[in-house]
Amino acid sequence: MSEPSLAGHATPEGTRRGAGSFEAGARVLGRTGLTVSPVGFGGYRVHEGSPVHRRALADALRGGVNLIDTSTNYGDGSSERLVGLVLANLVQQGELRREQVVVVTKAGYLQGSNLERARARTEPFAEVVERGPELCHCIHPEFLRAQLDESLQRLGLQRIDVLLLHNPEYYLEDAAEHGVPRDQARAEYRRRLEAAFAHLEQEVADGRIGWYGVSSNGLPLAPDAATFTSVSDVLAAARAAGGDHHHLAVLQLPMNLLELGALTQAQPGPAGERSVLAVAAAEDLGVLVNRPLNAWGRVEGQGRIVRLADGAQPHDEPGTALDDALARARKLEAQWATGLGKRLQTEAGDDAVDLFRWGQELSRALPRIGTLDQWQRLRHEVIAPHLGRTSAALLQELQGEARTEFSQWWEAYGTALHGLFSAVEQHLGREHQALAARLAERLDPHLPAPWRSLPLSRKAVLSLLCAPISCVLVGMRQPGYVADMLSLREHPVRLLSAAAGAADLSAVASAFEPYAAR
Repeated sequence: MSEPSLAGHATPEGTRRGAGSFEAGARVLGRTGLTVSPVGFGGYRVHEGSPVHRRALADALRGGVNLIDTSTNYGDGSSERLVGLVLANLVQQGELRREQVVVVTKAGYLQGSNLERARARTEPFAEVVERGPELCHCIHPEFLRAQLDESLQRLGLQRIDVLLLHNPEYYLEDAAEHGVPRDQARAEYRRRLEAAFAHLEQEVADGRIGWYGVSSNGLPLAPDAATFTSVSDVLAAARAAGGDHHHLAVLQLPMNLLELGALTQAQPGPAGERSVLAVAAAEDLGVLVNRPLNAWGRVEGQGRIVRLADGAQPHDEPGTALDDALARARKLEAQWATGLGKRLQTEAGDDAVDLFRWGQELSRALPRIGTLDQWQRLRHEVIAPHLGRTSAALLQELQGEARTEFSQWWEAYGTALHGLFSAVEQHLGREHQALAARLAERLDPHLPAPWRSLPLSRKAVLSLLCAPISCVLVGMRQPGYVADMLSLREHPVRLLSAAAGAADLSAVASAFEPYAAR
């Protein structure tokens, strides 16, 4: 028997109270009339099984963060379950009321168990865009209805405040790859959006959602980009679906110090060429910003993720230099390729020689690894599982002298990789500190004097809040990240909507041009 759903929904009066300690900087989420804190809790990469994630979300809500953003595909649904669990607990304990918190979720992705269930259906969903063996996408009304059923159950809510179509531009990407003429593809894209919006208008009427919108990486792009998503087209589709009183009210898009296209990139529309943010302001649309601290930029000619935060100071304990560590790993890989690996390949006819190449791969990949967080994901989600599976299989299959030889080699290789991984982390830590210092040096002249001594993460978020947006979504997965963002309450955020004391983002865009990806 399922747990009872949490009744109610965010209300204008409730959210004015919910923003609490962020009162000075609270903003209205467009035509929804809901008041939201200037920073929101980004639910990407959080899951219900983590006590740290549960505490972080609870700390954020207690501290006045009253907007939570999640998605059906985050953690295969675990992110939504975390949100539901923490919100229900705080409401039951009397620390919050449901009407104080704005819950935003997104639908469109087919991944993990969601994809498995879809493939098991007797009647498949229509208009599914297949982007790979483990990734599909769909915004067909029937699919959206099923996704909303599951989201409401995972979140434990009777109503979701805002439901966003999650990167619907996947259709445009797929159409371009299959040679569909651009005008034809964009007309079909508009038709699919209109059909989805018509369904979401019905969900509003049924009381299962309050408002809807679009979360798209294509919104801030140049009009000639394959996945460009026009705000004017989105609004036209909403009006066709719901008339002048439609319930499309929120946009979500990426924006950070290196990617300011939402502010600077003009796109054509009925009122002439204007930026996404200008159109949103004119149409009273709320704007949520994602990826504020993870920018796609260019460093030393390489496109990579740039972390806009100071990060921990790298430790100075003695360790293996990166070049030496790479050389040691490559030497052992060469021994494998010319020794046991070669013999196994000759005997079995498989690719045994190429089983162990991480020293070689990292030599090529390191220039493109921009952050410690990115490295940790690569290490723990790709490298470690591969090494574990491969070594376990060989230790099980090999016999006699071959097994002994592999065991000895594997012990040496494992030790070398441990040293290499430590060296990579020290290298990235030092490199990140140096890059963060260079970025801060470019940013500081354009900031009010009181902000210049702040950590880069706070400078980055405060700078974005100078733009006409509603809320910056920050991935506050740890209590320390929450504390960092809650400290923004100490700064005069109210002044950000006025000319005096605000950062000049046009000047910031020019200052960071050398780091902007092309």
